[in-house]
Amino acid sequence: MVFKATSRLMRPLAKLVAEEHPFFIYPTHSRPAPMQLRFLGKRLGRAATMYIPGFIVFFGWPFAAKAYVPLPF
Repeated sequence: MVFKATSRLMRPLAKLVAEEHPFFIYPTHSRPAPMQLRFLGKRLGRAATMYIPGFIVFFGWPFAAKAYVPLPF
């Protein structure tokens, strides 16, 4: 009895939260935005100038430490 009343009260709330169009539909009246390759290339270049040296330092410090620190064995 309580379950039926609860589900009856929750059904309108569930309809409010439900998405009307759950699947992507390609637009028919508008054209897609053009790719801005120059902007994306500059952005990738700026990011690469920080990420590539960072990765080299992060993954390369054990090799540098091995080369400069004498190991007893």
